[in-house]
Amino acid sequence: LNPYRDPNTVFTGRQPPPPPPVLVHDEPEYEVESVLAHRHRRNGTVELLIRWKGYDPSEDSWVSESEMGNARRPLRDYLVKQGATSTVRL
Repeated sequence: LNPYRDPNTVFTGRQPPPPPPVLVHDEPEYEVESVLAHRHRRNGTVELLIRWKGYDPSEDSWVSESEMGNARRPLRDYLVKQGATSTVRL
């Protein structure tokens, strides 16, 4: 037998696996860490660049504002950070 070695200390460059989605009304929902940017589409919709909690930045993705659902706090934080109360319309 060999002594136990914690894999998190042996393989320091290894990232822990991302958290599983939370089920809301039997639908998977991922937690938003922050809103990074926004853009206006030609069809008049607004998309937000989302950083997902527990996921690598390579997993950031554009999501329609209407799909934000329960994640209004990160959107509000983004708008405050942008000084957007009067300049950015979403």
